Amino acid sequence: MKHILKYGSFIFLLSINLSVSAKVVHSIDQIPSQIHSEEGKAVFAQEMNGDKFPDGFGSHFLSMQSALKPQDIIKIIYPQGKDERWSLIGVKPWPGQKDRYIVVACSTKITQKELDKDQKNSCSYDINPKSKIVIAVVDYDGSGMLKLIAQPYIETVVGDENGYVDDDNGDALEKSAFNLKNGNGEVVVGNLQRLDFAHYQLNSQILAFGIRFGAEVGYAGGNDSTQAMTLFAILQGTLRPVLKADMYHFENIAGDWHKDGTRDHDISEEEYVLSILPHQTTGFYDIKHTQKGSRNNNGKIYHWNDQKLQYQ
Repeated sequence: MKHILKYGSFIFLLSINLSVSAKVVHSIDQIPSQIHSEEGKAVFAQEMNGDKFPDGFGSHFLSMQSALKPQDIIKIIYPQGKDERWSLIGVKPWPGQKDRYIVVACSTKITQKELDKDQKNSCSYDINPKSKIVIAVVDYDGSGMLKLIAQPYIETVVGDENGYVDDDNGDALEKSAFNLKNGNGEVVVGNLQRLDFAHYQLNSQILAFGIRFGAEVGYAGGNDSTQAMTLFAILQGTLRPVLKADMYHFENIAGDWHKDGTRDHDISEEEYVLSILPHQTTGFYDIKHTQKGSRNNNGKIYHWNDQKLQYQ
C-alpha cells in the first residue's frame, strides 16, 4: 500500500526525453539504464544516494557579488516580508534579455536553526510547508539596486504541515500556480525545481518563462515522481501565470523477490513537450502539449483566453 514519504526535487529539460512503455527490470541497480532522461537519472540518483541538483534558480547569485544583500532584494520585490525567514532567494539572468533577471523567493515557517541546517536555498520542505512564493522580473546592470519592471506574482501557500490540502482550503489551493496531483492522486503544492528558459514566444511582444515543480510519493520498494510547469508572462504590468501543464512522470513499483535478494521493478517513464504553433487566437500563438516519443501526434492544444488572460 502506498504511503507518503516526501516530495522530491527534480530537474528536467524540455528538449530531452523519450516516452517509455512499462517494462520490468530484475534489480534496482538496473533502473538507471532504463531511464531515458538524463535528468531523470539524476533524480533517481538523488533519491537513492542523496546527490545534489544544479542550482535551478540562481541561489548563489548573492555570493558572487557584494553590492546586494538578501534584505535588499526582498525590500524591492516584497517589502512587507522583510521580517519573514527566507529559505530561497534566487536571481538568474533571463537569456537574451539584456540586464533582465528572474527572482524566485520562498519564505518558510520552520525555525532558523532548521532552515540553516536543512532547507537553505530550497523551496521544498519534508515536514513544514512553504509560506510565501514570490516570482519577480527585475532589471539589474551590475551596479546600484534592482529595478522592478512588473508587479510580482505573490502566492501564500495553503496546506497542512505536509503541504496537503483539506476541505477548508481547497479553493485557495485550486488557485495556486504550483498545484498538481501526486502519484496518490492527492492535490499538493509542488516543490519548485528550476527555471525553464526555452523560447516561449507568446506573440511578437511577449516572451514567457517557465518554472518547473514536482511532487514525490514513496512507498515500500518504489516511488512515483510527477513534474509540471507553469509559464509566466508580463501582461498589463503584472507578472501572471498563463499556462500550467504536466511535463514528466516516472513510476517504479517493486515486484517479486528473487533468491539472491534482488527484486523485480515495474517502471514507466513519460515526458511531454510544449510547442509554439504558428496559428494565433486573439493575438497569441496556440500552444500544443504532446508526449515525446508517442506514435501518434495527438495532444492538447491550448488557446488564449483574452478574458481570463491565460491559456485554456
